[in-house]
Amino acid sequence: MYLLLKVKNKHLSYLILSVSSALLLTLAWQPFKLLPLVFLGFLPLFTLERKIRTEQANSRAWLFLYSWIAFLLWNIGSVWWIWNASEGGAIAAFIINSLPMVLPMMLFHARNQLNGKDNYWYFIACWISVELLQFTWDLAFPWLQVGNVFSYFPMAVQWYELTGVLGGSLWVLVVNVQIDQLLKNWSGLNPMVRKNLVLNKVFFYMLAPLFLSWYITNNNLLPTRAKVNMVLVQPNLDPYTEKFGGIGFQEQLRRMLQLAETQIDSHTQFVLLPETALQGGLQENKLEEEPLIQLAKSFLNANPQITLVSGMDSYKFYDKDEPKSLTARKVRNGDLFFDSYNSAFQLNSYDPIQVYHKSKLVPGVEKMPYPAIFGFIEKFAIDLGGTSGSLGSDPESKVFTGYQKIAIAPIICYESVFPEFTASYVRKGADVLCILTNDGWWGNTPGYKQHFDYARLRAIENRRAVARSANTGISGFIDQDGSVFQASEWWKETALKMDVPVYYGETFYTRYGNWLAFIFLFMAIADTLTLFMRPKFRM
Repeated sequence: MYLLLKVKNKHLSYLILSVSSALLLTLAWQPFKLLPLVFLGFLPLFTLERKIRTEQANSRAWLFLYSWIAFLLWNIGSVWWIWNASEGGAIAAFIINSLPMVLPMMLFHARNQLNGKDNYWYFIACWISVELLQFTWDLAFPWLQVGNVFSYFPMAVQWYELTGVLGGSLWVLVVNVQIDQLLKNWSGLNPMVRKNLVLNKVFFYMLAPLFLSWYITNNNLLPTRAKVNMVLVQPNLDPYTEKFGGIGFQEQLRRMLQLAETQIDSHTQFVLLPETALQGGLQENKLEEEPLIQLAKSFLNANPQITLVSGMDSYKFYDKDEPKSLTARKVRNGDLFFDSYNSAFQLNSYDPIQVYHKSKLVPGVEKMPYPAIFGFIEKFAIDLGGTSGSLGSDPESKVFTGYQKIAIAPIICYESVFPEFTASYVRKGADVLCILTNDGWWGNTPGYKQHFDYARLRAIENRRAVARSANTGISGFIDQDGSVFQASEWWKETALKMDVPVYYGETFYTRYGNWLAFIFLFMAIADTLTLFMRPKFRM
């Protein structure tokens, strides 16, 4: 009986540590915004690893279970709003997105077993490498990159212009490690040493990054070279009852253009409409002839100084001998092939129509990740905005240019969560980051707030103003330091106008992207190879 109680108590302590980590990380995120807790979020996991390492013979299996519980609960606690779009898809997302987070813990544990001590830098290298993976693989979901937690307090991370969001992840992990080391050795230190260690660590690891942010904000922002008058529209069409069939597509566009007219004047240069503002499947082979494009042209004829940038639901037929993409579909009862797209276009009275097809597609919604393995996910497709199904895409970002001499980055919805991809627009000359999105699928939840705040980090990384047109909110204008110029209310039909600053120059991050991650990836690979070559290690 005593042994049984002892075993139960051990596993209860493991579960408490696991849940504690999940709770700390979740409370640090939007909407709770208890930011300091993120600097403690990994401490229970470090303690969990040590306890299991010393108390369990089958330590790897138990560590996998309890660390996965922590990351699964963190995913559920922070992005539970996916459930509003699809219950089955949300379950798949929670499981698939939490599993890669376990890998750094398992490798950390294996290294610690061999060396008999906590190899913290190896854990950090593995964690940053997994975050890099979340930018690149077919199941990419970088929503819970640890550095994203600062999105609602961007003044603390102005140095993202150097490191990108992964620099924030590194900061959080290093502080967690320093606190863990301090607590682990606390009992063996005399009071004076304890005091000096606490003061030194607090200053160096906590205050120094904040001071750097303050210094950059006051000394290193990019200069303004021009201003562009922009109007963005938030039509507030319910995606479940109005947008995709409840209201006619021409009527929807008329409403949006009428909203724009409440704000435009003779100085207005650009009007932005949200993702898939033009609905019903516009055929790109004859785009000029589409009724919705004709309606938009009528608006531009009355306002010839304006350039319209908008999202649209489009498709393209392939000629008989034309090379086809891997996503091309065959027309039923015919020989023709076509691709469907979630697109953006630029239209004015002087330049040809420019079209961009969303490149970063949502896994399980707009593309099938690794279809041979995950084909079963298709029936659980999650509607996170835009057109659903296996869509075609452009291989890389594209910048809209024209007679206005202002280059626009047409960033479509999910793409704004990818830092280096967003930076690629700026490397191609984008003057303003324009985000077209539809966040109404999630309802009045933290989802649309998190998505808006992530745009503030993209502004810092590239020192570009952001103009964000969302179907149901939040729409708004963001400055190069992540501060919000204007923001709409949730679920309100509105149009906003502003003279948006155009900044000159590029940041270090814009030029070199995720350079920090590749340093840690090299460290992780090198150390992992030595781990597997050690004769004592057996999987």
